[in-house]
Amino acid sequence: MKISQLLLKISLLVMIGISLLLSWLIWTNNARFQRNTTDVTTTKTQTETKDVGEVYLPTQILTSNANGEQYMVYNNKENLIDALHKQLSGWQFTSPKKMKLSSKNYLATINQKNRVSLVYPRNISYAIFGKTFKQKVAKADRQRLFNRIVIPTNRSGIVYFLNDHHKTGFSVKVDQQKMAALQARLNAATIQFPVTEKLFNNRPELYYTSAVQVTQYSYLVTKQNPTDFVTSLFSGSDPSALETKEQGNSTTYTDGTYKSLQADHQKATIEFEDYSSDVSSTNATAILNGGFKTLSKLGSAPGNMRYFGYESKTHTVIYRSYVEGLPVFNQTDFGAVKVQLLTTGVKLNFSVYTLQVPLPADKMATPLPTTQTALNNLSAAGYNMADITSFELGYHWSVNSSSDSVIDLTPTYYFQYNGKWVSYNQMLNTTPSTAEGGAS
Repeated sequence: MKISQLLLKISLLVMIGISLLLSWLIWTNNARFQRNTTDVTTTKTQTETKDVGEVYLPTQILTSNANGEQYMVYNNKENLIDALHKQLSGWQFTSPKKMKLSSKNYLATINQKNRVSLVYPRNISYAIFGKTFKQKVAKADRQRLFNRIVIPTNRSGIVYFLNDHHKTGFSVKVDQQKMAALQARLNAATIQFPVTEKLFNNRPELYYTSAVQVTQYSYLVTKQNPTDFVTSLFSGSDPSALETKEQGNSTTYTDGTYKSLQADHQKATIEFEDYSSDVSSTNATAILNGGFKTLSKLGSAPGNMRYFGYESKTHTVIYRSYVEGLPVFNQTDFGAVKVQLLTTGVKLNFSVYTLQVPLPADKMATPLPTTQTALNNLSAAGYNMADITSFELGYHWSVNSSSDSVIDLTPTYYFQYNGKWVSYNQMLNTTPSTAEGGAS
């Protein structure tokens, strides 16, 4: 008994000694542990910061085979645009050269057999492409404009950059081109919609040539507190240190000089104005860089955001959320971020809602008619086709009837009618004179 008691006492003394030693190490090395924590936080913040390569990417992938059959493709198991972005970033693009194109042969050029087309909603500059796809761009080529990249699949060493608006283009030489890897990605596409491209009001537009049935989604959404954006847009200022004014359903924050932020609590939108500098430009690259610089101040707030277009009359760059390669619209400003670049400063308009987790849809989406059938129906309803600028297959955002934190994304056609994006159903259910107040 005496030996066992002695051993017990020794064991307790050893355990106490180890405990004291560990405590001493933690106390005297607190800086090292604190630095590791800070490193983790910094990494997380850097991950959430938007990269230009996430925003200025094509939004559609079109393919054609040796028979001339054309398809719009995507993969609902992986982001096919991101996959092709990574592959093309390893190619080397050099020696841009102007192509001889005319209005007559332009349509034949974009509808050629054996090709892959990566299409943007509107023009971007070759300098922005270079930044996105990690390419060196000579100063003389920086302002070349295009909205589609055409890659022949039956020959290598050349790629075409085409401009639908002006029906012009340029070719580039390509090295390190791995067509087999590109084709393998495209062969893995899970969705293929038969399409063709035709001129509509003298501009190439994508027509779906058979009934379209796109997956319907529901999403959990988060609603961020406006004061979070106050902190980021006012360069880290404490919201309580700013001038605050409550009026009706809105709250306005100002710093007393050049910046103000108005939060509309009913519409769940924010409008930010900064008149501290001149950010306007007629240079396409500077405009798109300026728009992205402003967008990036929102950090990770807008999810799946892509460049959607530029309104030259209002100097506004538009970014829109995308799901499965399709843009998100609805009757208010959800889905869109608008950056207006002016000689007096910048205006930023966006929603506080962000798409988060996809949920199983309650029902299958109703098949949509072919694009030509939809246009014929609108014409029969009294709409003047000359008042329609463009059209897109997209998602309509609506609040789920069972929960405010769930939204439903319903596929439908959207038409840019008299400058406003309006859903197909809304246009059919209203008269042409009242349909102008539609979605953004």
